Amino acid sequence: MTITNEAARAYAAIAAQNIGIKVDDIMLLVDEMMYLMDVYTEAEILAKMRKLIGQEDR
Repeated sequence: MTITNEAARAYAAIAAQNIGIKVDDIMLLVDEMMYLMDVYTEAEILAKMRKLIGQEDR
C-alpha cells in the first residue's frame, strides 16, 4: 500500500488522539513529522526507527 505524506501525518494525528495525547502535542508531532519527511529518505527513517526500537528492548 502506498500512502502519501499527508495521509501518514493524518494517521499519526488520529492515533495520537486515540491514545489520549493532547491536541497541542499532536500538532507538535505532526510538525516534527513534516520536518523529518523533508530531511530523511524512507530508508533512513526506517533505519532510525529500527535502531530506536532495538534500544528500547535492551
